Amino acid sequence: MKLEKTPLEGLFIMHRPVRRDERGFFSRLFGADELAAAGRVSKAVHVNSSTSAEVGTLRGIHFQFPPHSEAKIVSCVAGAIWDVGIDLRPGSPTRFQWFGSMLTPSNGVSLIVPEGFGHAFITLEPNSTVVYVVSAPYALSHESGIRFDDPSIGIKWPIEPKVLSEKDRAWGLIERRMEEIDSGFANL
Repeated sequence: MKLEKTPLEGLFIMHRPVRRDERGFFSRLFGADELAAAGRVSKAVHVNSSTSAEVGTLRGIHFQFPPHSEAKIVSCVAGAIWDVGIDLRPGSPTRFQWFGSMLTPSNGVSLIVPEGFGHAFITLEPNSTVVYVVSAPYALSHESGIRFDDPSIGIKWPIEPKVLSEKDRAWGLIERRMEEIDSGFANL
């Protein structure tokens, strides 16, 4: 595995070796030993997956506040997604900036999203399946999010979102939730 820095400190693109033969291809989605050798120790607590049937399904922007903040390794195992990490850390020089990358099963790319970041993705192909390796259990009491179209962040989605959950539509804008976000991530 090879880690590539992004413009946002702590957010990495992980290039996984993809082994191909007459049967298709093979790629390891998570290797604690390889991540540690690359300087990114990751504690895997849960491995989750989601499948989105329609192109233009948007999930996010999601995060959890400490002490249940999650670091995530996100991989696409079917279809294609455009994956985004958003820096929400108070005091970070890249706060409220985002970075996106296309993830597919065959391109060997995963995104390593650190604690203190929001995460979202949009599907580019039907029946896209995403696997998330996360470092903390889901805690409803610490769950939060921000709107995918928040003008303070200005994410440029590659396609128009068509399918969103009611919960994702209802997340507030950063300008109205600054105090909550600042206090929630103060101890990161």
